[in-house]
Amino acid sequence: MRYFCTANGRIDREMLLETFIASRLGSGGRRTDVMRRVATLCVAVSVAVMSVALGVVNGFRSTVAEKIAGFAADVQITAFGNGNGYETTPVTFDSTWVQQLREVPGVGSVQRFAIKAGIVRGDEAIQGVVLRGLAPESDTAFLHRQLVEGRIPTYSDTVRNREAVISESLSRSMRLGPGDRFEVLFVGEETPRRDRLRVAGIYRSGMEEFDRLTVFGDLGVVQRLNGWTTEQIGGYEVLLARDAEAGPTARAITALIDGEEGEEDDGWALWGAETSLDDGQRLVAATVEERHPQIFDWLGMLSLNTTIVIVIMLAVAVVNMASGVLIGVLEQTRTIGILKALGMGNGALQRIFVFRSVGVTLRGLLWGNLAGLGLCLVQQYAGVVALDPVNYMMATVPVRIDWGQIVALNVGTLGVVTLAMGLPAAIVARIAPEQSIRFQ
Repeated sequence: MRYFCTANGRIDREMLLETFIASRLGSGGRRTDVMRRVATLCVAVSVAVMSVALGVVNGFRSTVAEKIAGFAADVQITAFGNGNGYETTPVTFDSTWVQQLREVPGVGSVQRFAIKAGIVRGDEAIQGVVLRGLAPESDTAFLHRQLVEGRIPTYSDTVRNREAVISESLSRSMRLGPGDRFEVLFVGEETPRRDRLRVAGIYRSGMEEFDRLTVFGDLGVVQRLNGWTTEQIGGYEVLLARDAEAGPTARAITALIDGEEGEEDDGWALWGAETSLDDGQRLVAATVEERHPQIFDWLGMLSLNTTIVIVIMLAVAVVNMASGVLIGVLEQTRTIGILKALGMGNGALQRIFVFRSVGVTLRGLLWGNLAGLGLCLVQQYAGVVALDPVNYMMATVPVRIDWGQIVALNVGTLGVVTLAMGLPAAIVARIAPEQSIRFQ
């Protein structure tokens, strides 16, 4: 063989020759074409399945986290001992401390809230609900996105507003529409109280578990029903700043109230740590994951399932590509013998078959991405596949494409398949030229 004089020229000539031979071997007979198409199809199906799995899991995780945070904020600060109960110990509002809280890294905004459990009584049915009091500073962007009819009321600290926003499921069961009044019975430690609210708007988040319970109303109404003063609230809700994480923010809030640096214990964050203010109130800062662990455990199981699917799909792609390489080596035994007789080494011959598998893998990646991402985009914008909101907390399968993950998936698949092809290609070294040239 002739090479360029320079080392780089020699490498370029070798690579060019190996690539050329690999492309010619890939255009063999009918059997070879069939195996190439089967291998391409397997890689394409594997990549499509992995892309769809990642998109669905990302969609579930982001959608569920966003909607739960819309109902109950990213971090809640309440009196110690409240847990997830609907009868809460009041917290005295401290504007000075709230100003310090807003300066904590990761805190986007702070708003007051209070809740009260009650029963809506209609002509033909009754329904248990939780009235969530909104303050004038409350962020209602989430409610505006979920609104399907009516409007979002404006609340103030001076005048109580008895307008409320109810869910579409409550509207159907109680036959209520915008402008209708409904009676709610609130049962607490003291004498039961009644109040009449008016429907201002109707929302639908798709999370049936939350929709059928939550009614949004005025903070002042909840304070009156609880028998609190205007300075007493259920607690503070913290919305995170862009790109902030709930865990570090909750630790920073705890450190603010304790007056010390955030702590960690053996690498585990002290989320939900008890704290106390100067007036003796004991508070606890809890993230949305801590308040709804069962939901996020379910999301964790989905992530585990996705990992299993990716491993299985990669194994399928590798096995099929390995089978294709072995069949290609057997079919080209005579050619391999001739090339060896002409002076080509085992390493170059092995690279030829690896290059051939790379070409097949790249075609599979192309078709797999087109199919997988196409399905994801159709579902994302059209919502073709529906779900039972009672079991899945949303009406359609959510999809979110993370382009960084898609790139990593393609690069990882190409890398794994290419490295794995070195083993079946190693059979080339065992082919003897004097015997293979006569091989039919």
